[in-house]
Amino acid sequence: MPENNGDHTKTTLQRTLEKSHDFDVKAVFLRANQMTKANFATLIQACIVLVVVFVIIGAITQPYITVHDDGSFTIQHQSFIEIATVFVVSPLITGLYMLGLSHARKTPRTVFALFDYIPLIFLLALTQLVNSILMQLGLVLLIIPGLYFWMATSFSLMLVADKSLTPLKAILLSCRVFNAYWGQITALFMIMAVLAITIPLTLGLSLIWIMPLYFSLIGVLYEKLIGGEQVRTEAKPKERNESSFDA
Repeated sequence: MPENNGDHTKTTLQRTLEKSHDFDVKAVFLRANQMTKANFATLIQACIVLVVVFVIIGAITQPYITVHDDGSFTIQHQSFIEIATVFVVSPLITGLYMLGLSHARKTPRTVFALFDYIPLIFLLALTQLVNSILMQLGLVLLIIPGLYFWMATSFSLMLVADKSLTPLKAILLSCRVFNAYWGQITALFMIMAVLAITIPLTLGLSLIWIMPLYFSLIGVLYEKLIGGEQVRTEAKPKERNESSFDA
């Protein structure tokens, strides 16, 4: 889609919300794949750290799991454990997303950047908790709303970390960005879902590539659709305690 002269003065986010981007699904996926190749060592190290954290959390929670004769199980203090897990994991997942974004911006960082967002733990955890609630409610009502919220909120943690938005504003803006190009983004998620099918078929070996690829893909999408420009939330004249996206 050609861009007119006025588009040159608009931010990446403005062009996204106006649906004036040229979005090539194949090109985006190939770029993410190439980025994964170029930065594989850093990405896989960060992914390993995240997996180890999950393993440690699993080991800690194991004494609270009761397995019944019929194969079902219950978890004591389940709500507390889930919330604690979100607080521990959300800054690390954000760090992985931001590693993918830094590669998309051609400013590679080391694996230690994974821990850069621990100071934002409360904002990130709150964002992730709201995301989880929305997704679970969607899955309870119908499967499609749950899948929608899973995909539509993909950029929310990055918006909190990169743009210093509040959790609510980050979630709403993430949904607006997804809605603008929902078809193309859904196609990319479907490609990742097909690749995920290979994980059990390869006894988990394909996860070594698929996991870094996922974070690279989200980084490429974020940079293409939101970019590095500041998202302003300026108060409107004659309005108090209200703000809006200047987008």
